[in-house]
Amino acid sequence: MTAEHARTRPGDEPAAGALGLVLDSTALLADDERSRVAEALDGRLEVVPLTVVVDEEAAPDGELAPAELCAAMEAGSSVYTSMPAPEDFAQAYRRLAEAGADRIVAVTLSGALSGTCAAARTAAEEAPVPTTVIDSRTASAAVGGAALLLAEGAAAGRGPEELCAAAEDFLREETTALFCPATLTFLERGGRIGRAASLVGRALSIVPVLTLTDGVVDSSARVRTVRRAHERMLARAREFAESLRGTCETVLLVPEGELTAAPAATREFAALLEETARTEGWGHRTGVLSAVLTAHVGPGAVGLVVRAQQ
Repeated sequence: MTAEHARTRPGDEPAAGALGLVLDSTALLADDERSRVAEALDGRLEVVPLTVVVDEEAAPDGELAPAELCAAMEAGSSVYTSMPAPEDFAQAYRRLAEAGADRIVAVTLSGALSGTCAAARTAAEEAPVPTTVIDSRTASAAVGGAALLLAEGAAAGRGPEELCAAAEDFLREETTALFCPATLTFLERGGRIGRAASLVGRALSIVPVLTLTDGVVDSSARVRTVRRAHERMLARAREFAESLRGTCETVLLVPEGELTAAPAATREFAALLEETARTEGWGHRTGVLSAVLTAHVGPGAVGLVVRAQQ
């Protein structure tokens, strides 16, 4: 059963039951957030890893140290990624069913960026319990926000149809992802550059601010310096936060693993963002991009997710 399920009428939906949640490894949940999700679902959480291949040596996403990956990319190593097989998702679904789940929801990286969503949907056709797959059309901490919504909503007794609709609304309306790569080389090499392809020939003269529009990499702004790009990211964050008309949270994303290892411009932006969040009353945290996403945006990139606070 996929996300194209029939909507029930008010009052017809079954009780929430025991929900199981599947994410892929590009979804960002901080340690405290992962604990919240696992507790809300009584441990019924599975994460299916993608794979990062560096100089033909494969490692599951999450096992390669961020600093090691960045160093390899800067040294010119061959780096590419691969998606999970449908059987990887099938095993996750079976484990959740064995753990007592009577309904499963899987939320994946944008289907326009990876075949991960298609693999999850293929496996869902033979899942032991009804399984809904949601194409997030985004990535990283934006997906993490949807995971929190689903888990804590299930713990509060909300039914699966209502929860899936709420998660899809959250992903479409209540979160946005921006990023500024140090170079477009890695996005171009991985074929993930989407609508921003026209920028490639001018990469030496501009610094782009990119976003995910309908799940596809798109250009949000084109400026001349990294500082201006970061200013544009902050301006976009303010605009989006105002549109939420409620509490929001910003998540700064760095590929290096530690903010102290990021470029000076990123550290300056981090300080400005933290100050702005404090002034505006936003929640704020810093997270690490998964190795799979780093393989595509490259070292020195900076990402920013703005999302309604869960």
